[in-house]
Amino acid sequence: MQTKPIVALTFDDGPGEQTTRILDTLQQHGGKVSFFVMGNKVEEHKSKIYRASQMECEIICHAWDHSDFTKLTKRVIKKQIINTVTAIAKITGNVSLTFRPPYGRVNENVTKTAKKLGMGIVAWSLNTEDWDIQNITADAIYNKVINNITDGDIILCHDTGEATGTAMNRLIPELISRNYRLVTVTELLTKKYGKIEPGKLYSK
Repeated sequence: MQTKPIVALTFDDGPGEQTTRILDTLQQHGGKVSFFVMGNKVEEHKSKIYRASQMECEIICHAWDHSDFTKLTKRVIKKQIINTVTAIAKITGNVSLTFRPPYGRVNENVTKTAKKLGMGIVAWSLNTEDWDIQNITADAIYNKVINNITDGDIILCHDTGEATGTAMNRLIPELISRNYRLVTVTELLTKKYGKIEPGKLYSK
């Protein structure tokens, strides 16, 4: 029996203005996604985080305040991660074994800290470039994914701009109709690699 191709839609820098809209779309059509959240936004948006976790979406550490980890000491990187993971766990009861550093930037301090904390580092294989909320359009986001997607992709999005929410209204049901399974990052990586290796950078 042929298995369905799988992809992981991921959303950085939230919870944001479009988080609820994305969850509404998932509730209507199915599928799961991963949210890489900011620790300093968790308390304000705890109802969104709780709802996402109840829908079996994944809530993962991005950073506490979007500092560039490659410019921080190992001690400060560790604090950014632990404080964010702790804030998430208070709401969801779950502790993720991955994180995504801001801007996807990684150096030796980041990888060593990740290894010490027992966490994998998640990047991406397909970038929608939707961070540019002043210039990006919903059509551009949709087309970037549809025209380039392959089995096993980790797709970078942000739940902070209106164009992304609009694009997901169209993209999520379209991917499902094309037989893709929308899974969390952890599910995708575990399926491909068996286990997530601490300190390792994953982009697909």
